Amino acid sequence: MRVKFKSCRVRVFALLGLMYLCSGCNLGQNWSENYALLPGVTASDPAFIDGKSETIGESQRKKGSGSVVTDLDIPSEAIVHLPEKKSLYRIVIHSTNLEEFELMAFNSRGEWDKIYDKRSNKDPIIDIRLNKMVTTTGIKLVVHRTTEDAARRRQNVQIRRENVEITEGQVRRGRYRYHITGPTTALAKIAEVELYGYTD
Repeated sequence: MRVKFKSCRVRVFALLGLMYLCSGCNLGQNWSENYALLPGVTASDPAFIDGKSETIGESQRKKGSGSVVTDLDIPSEAIVHLPEKKSLYRIVIHSTNLEEFELMAFNSRGEWDKIYDKRSNKDPIIDIRLNKMVTTTGIKLVVHRTTEDAARRRQNVQIRRENVEITEGQVRRGRYRYHITGPTTALAKIAEVELYGYTD
């Protein structure tokens, strides 16, 4: 009985020691500097990485087919390129109108991998902690919805009746048709994109 008690006590002490060691590691781990401010970093809009919250950049629409109707659902994008690979754990986005988006990371095959998505957002500062380390030279934010989309639709989508003149002075009422004069989604307004790993 005494042997079992002693064995159990040793296991408890070993477990407590391991927990203490792990907690010490976590407490000692600090965020790195903001990689987006390092020399050589570029972005699709320089305002994303200038370190100034008062300067606002915008996402850019992907190149489409040229047809307004065909390109209605093409999202806009914001891209940050790093001069060398960095291991990322945390991404912070400062935006006043961003609601739904995906985050992509550039991989070694020259493709974009989805690493995070957000279906609904109301925060002006979006602080994302990734589930696992992502080593990459680029981050792309794909914008699917903003708080200004409804206003853009009202501006660029109009319903008009297409009347037809059948004889001189007489007009037959035609059907209502949608007339689309521009994009139905707004661009994301982004003040800063911050990228962090852990210090060594």
